[in-house]
Amino acid sequence: MEVVPTPSPERKTDRLEEVVQMDYYDTYSSNAKNALTMIVQRSYLWATMLAALCLSGCGITANGWNSEGVQLYEAGHFPEAIERFQYALGTEENNADAYYNLAVSYHQMGLKSKDQGFLKESEALYNRCLDFDENHTDSHRGLAVLLAQTDRKDRAISLLNNWTQDKPHLSAPRVELARLHQELGDTQAARLHLEKACTIDKNDARAWKALAALNESEGRTEVALAQYQRSYLLDNQQSQLPTRIASLNQQIRTGVPSPNANSDTRVADDNLSRGRY
Repeated sequence: MEVVPTPSPERKTDRLEEVVQMDYYDTYSSNAKNALTMIVQRSYLWATMLAALCLSGCGITANGWNSEGVQLYEAGHFPEAIERFQYALGTEENNADAYYNLAVSYHQMGLKSKDQGFLKESEALYNRCLDFDENHTDSHRGLAVLLAQTDRKDRAISLLNNWTQDKPHLSAPRVELARLHQELGDTQAARLHLEKACTIDKNDARAWKALAALNESEGRTEVALAQYQRSYLLDNQQSQLPTRIASLNQQIRTGVPSPNANSDTRVADDNLSRGRY
């Protein structure tokens, strides 16, 4: 369960949804580092207490703590959110989504406070999440964005390239690699990966939607419309797509362009990378 690019239909309430932009701040903040120390100390203390409570019959699951943490995160209460995610780990120490949620929280705090210590912690937590769930899509995305933001674009591409090679039967790695290439300005590479993703899994609604958005951005309106429609047929929980489809239909009928939909942007040491990048 998970935090942050724009809300998607597959979003779960116990997983954070990452909204990080391609901006990197390299100024170190000592105040933020002190805050991190306090947060970590409190978090581990409460995690230990929670473990004891659960042995006594505490009924809150890891998903429940993750859900509470997501709500606090979205309200801007990062320290309290971090505590809840630590509680989730106290309940289920191998919970990949809790590690992901922690990674996103430190990622955002690092960007806001310009603190490299937070960003380092975030990187370690993304990798920890992948230790427990090697195909955790959001964690691959978040880690790739973090690497790109910290002037390691080559490692970001390497991370996702390695994932596509390790899991050639999955479409998700191709979709994420395409997204990264698009964010880095290489739309030709993005197109190749999205087309490959749609070939690997013809029922991947995310892949069709991403390919539609790329075609729309390049003026291929009719092709984009057909692909949006296909994506919606595969997953009709995508609440934003009916509006997009109606807008493109009107554009084709009247010849008047409509504003492009906003594209999603998702938000090391060698020993941290676990050989992934």
